[in-house]
Amino acid sequence: MTLPQTAHHAVAAGDGKPTAFDRLLALVGESGVPFVLHTHPATRTIEEAERNLSFDTGRIVKTVAFRTRSGEVVLAALRGTRRVDYPHLAALLGINRRDLAPLAPAEVMALLGVEPGSVSPLPLRQETIILVDDDVLAIRPTVYCGSGRPDRTLELAPADLVRLAGGRTGDFSR
Repeated sequence: MTLPQTAHHAVAAGDGKPTAFDRLLALVGESGVPFVLHTHPATRTIEEAERNLSFDTGRIVKTVAFRTRSGEVVLAALRGTRRVDYPHLAALLGINRRDLAPLAPAEVMALLGVEPGSVSPLPLRQETIILVDDDVLAIRPTVYCGSGRPDRTLELAPADLVRLAGGRTGDFSR
C-alpha cells in the first residue's frame, strides 16, 4: 500500500522554538517515507480512541516512556491493546526489572516535551533507547502512532516506523 506524503507547516512554540510535533513531522517528512497525518479530537487512551477515532484500534501503536536506574530514557512501542511485560523489556535492555520504571506524567513533559498519550516512538533525543515490540511488525497494512500532539496521529508502514525509530525490535508485550 502506498501512502501519500502529506504536506505540513511548522508552527513554532510561543518561544520561537519548534515543538516536538514540528520536529517529528520534519523527521518523517525529510525521510521520504510515505505517511498520512490524521487530525482528530484530542485522544490519549485506547478507550478514548475507540470513541473518538475511526481507526482500527488493533493497529494503534502506543509508546510507553521509561527511565532506567542509570538515567537512560527508554521508549517502548507496542500495539495499543497489549501491555508491557516488564521482565521481558528489562531483559532486552540487559538490566534487572527493578532498574526500570515508567516516567511520571511530569517527567514525560519535561524529558520528551510532549503530553502523556502523545509520545511517539520516533526519537527526539539522541540518547533515547527505542524498542519496538515484535508484534508491531505483524500489523498490516499500516500502523497509527503518536506524533507529539494528542489531536494528531501519524500513519505509516510498520517497517518504516521501525527504520525511522532507529531502535531495536524484541518481544516484550503480552
